[in-house]
Amino acid sequence: MKEYKLVCSVCGRPFSGKDEYLCSCGGQLEPYFDLKANAEEYRDIIRNGCVNGVWDYKKMLPVGDERPVTLGEGATPLLDADKLADLIGVKSLYLKNETLNPSGTYKDRFATVALTIEKAKNTPAVALGSAGNAANAVAAYAAKAGLPCFVLLPPGAVAERGWQIRGYGAKLIRMEHTIDDCIQMAKRGEELFGWKSLTTNMLTNPLPSDGYKTIAYELGKQLSWKMPDWIVIPVGGAALFNKVYRGMADMLELGLIDKMPHFVGAQAVGCAPMADAYERKLKKPEVWPKAPETVAFAIADICVYDGVTAMDIVEKTGGCAVAVEDSETLEVMHLIAEKEAVVAEPASACSVSCARKLVRDGVIKSDDSVVCILSGSGLRDLKLMEAGQSGKVPYITHGDIEAVKRAVSDYMK
Repeated sequence: MKEYKLVCSVCGRPFSGKDEYLCSCGGQLEPYFDLKANAEEYRDIIRNGCVNGVWDYKKMLPVGDERPVTLGEGATPLLDADKLADLIGVKSLYLKNETLNPSGTYKDRFATVALTIEKAKNTPAVALGSAGNAANAVAAYAAKAGLPCFVLLPPGAVAERGWQIRGYGAKLIRMEHTIDDCIQMAKRGEELFGWKSLTTNMLTNPLPSDGYKTIAYELGKQLSWKMPDWIVIPVGGAALFNKVYRGMADMLELGLIDKMPHFVGAQAVGCAPMADAYERKLKKPEVWPKAPETVAFAIADICVYDGVTAMDIVEKTGGCAVAVEDSETLEVMHLIAEKEAVVAEPASACSVSCARKLVRDGVIKSDDSVVCILSGSGLRDLKLMEAGQSGKVPYITHGDIEAVKRAVSDYMK
């Protein structure tokens, strides 16, 4: 394992504990690498990355010399969404397309690091509570690592996600609980069953969460080191939000970029603890007081586990947290597919929907540049795509060319 230390992501205090990765100030702990001690080497790593994926940055991840458990994750494209930019009213809009990771989600960046670590430690099995994306990722990489995987799935997860999880050979347990209850149950199972809980937040797993910061490194190179004015990120537990910021902060410290974007946390009105905290000027999001009611179930966490760090980032960057109605998110979900040819899940579309809301509200200006993270694929949510499509599909009997002409004519109107 290379040299690093755990420090608080808010106040910077060093930490030497082993189990609870939480500072007394409320901030989450994260690996700290002394960038200044090897500045040129780290600059070269970032400059030369975004070719093969996450493991281009191995020397900046909290792993040793072990062989990575990899499926070719990372190095995802950054799309110039010019048609969507015109629709929402900004100068430029870019989509970081994390849907093209092997299991269809940015969570693969966590899973590849996590399973690399656990396989090297000869961990007997892994488990997690998840609404689907994390479960798909961890199940896939556990299969590659040859480790048994147990998944506790809440009732809001769509059936297609369960099929994918079981397809990787994971043991699926459906539970009549919230996602947060499933997460706690997976953690309790460490004592009961001897598995390792791989919940994808910084509070319980700060080391593999570092995989997410590679998104920022890739964005730096893809944008020729010119950062956007705004970056909009879907927020559930907030590990993605916090680690993209960490990657940006690394590049700023190394002199690869000259400014930090405004960070925006995107949530759904039906479960919006971070947006609520921002509106009420709280430093720590409170637990959402009711059951989540949103189609964006991938970010429907009633507890923002890494929320203190996330709120600190919002303040540091002059950003914000905002929530949108499901109707807006579903509309944008279809627009992303129609205009930019990406089938994104509702949680992904939420980032673009929130950007549009902020433009409408005058927060994001028309001459600003924006990056939105598309966190996961919508190919497991096709019923939602179908539900939003208008009109009937014509059915034409064999050989009726006149009916074909009428159908084409109707579509061309």
